[in-house]
Amino acid sequence: FEDELMLTNDQIKERLNYIGSTDSAAILGLSRYSTPLSVWAEKTGAIVPEDISHKLPVRLGHKLEQAVAELFMEETGKKLHRVNETIYHPKYKFIAANIDRRVVGEKALCEIKNVGAFRRDEWREGQAPAEYLCQVMHQLAVTGLERGYLVGLIGNTDFEIRTIDRDEKALADLVIREVSFWNDFVVTKVMPMISRGDKDTLSLLFPLAEEGKEIELDDRAAALCDSLDGLRSDLKGLEGSIAVAENEIKAMLGTADSGTVGNRKIFWSNIMTRRLDGEALKKEMPEIYEKFRKPYTYRKFLIKTNEKQEETNGNN
Repeated sequence: FEDELMLTNDQIKERLNYIGSTDSAAILGLSRYSTPLSVWAEKTGAIVPEDISHKLPVRLGHKLEQAVAELFMEETGKKLHRVNETIYHPKYKFIAANIDRRVVGEKALCEIKNVGAFRRDEWREGQAPAEYLCQVMHQLAVTGLERGYLVGLIGNTDFEIRTIDRDEKALADLVIREVSFWNDFVVTKVMPMISRGDKDTLSLLFPLAEEGKEIELDDRAAALCDSLDGLRSDLKGLEGSIAVAENEIKAMLGTADSGTVGNRKIFWSNIMTRRLDGEALKKEMPEIYEKFRKPYTYRKFLIKTNEKQEETNGNN
């Protein structure tokens, strides 16, 4: 998100025509914000990317970027130069990058991140989030530079620097996968593999059903339904086991607010909430109740078994 506000409107529009560094992480399944399907949907024009430039984390990231860059220069003695233009891969014009800074006098770039304190563990012991490492590798592949410095300000309390050296084999593999994604899916407009994080993207792609429209699905749908049946059966059993274990602990706690065992502290606390009593409001103030009711349309996913078909099949 930090990079979004740094781009001009023309650059943001142009991003639809190429794979950028954040897209790279999503294509490889390493992004917590995007998936291959969401990248595909934006690049093909199936959905319009959300404008996030007004969001506070993005605005703060933009304002703090220069401060983090200055910290890097103070810590390392290196000088940085801001880069504003879009850089394109020398062979593939649908692969490009917008880098934060170049390192003066060195064939290197600097990628700046401002992240929350809750992500501190991802930077422990010389580590860094895989999606950020992927972004830097993409930038090295595009620019031809020898190394990248990944700089992170974590929760305004920790300052981390990671050095990513150029690895020709890894970069070649990365580019191959990006080229394959573009040619096999974006150009052909064929959907890529669906993943766990695609619920929102699918809702944007197919917001409403055509009333009365019914289609015949292939054998893969049947296999997926069988798989769902098994998974849901396993889940039901696990949920039952979890409920029993929780109830046994509750019985042990009795009237106690909390209990300790080993390095765990267990709570069964009183929580006060206030909820709107819709039925009482409808009874006492029906006009107010109706005035503030808003229609909301959504698509409900449901699998029903055709009992007549099952009976027929069973008699065969």
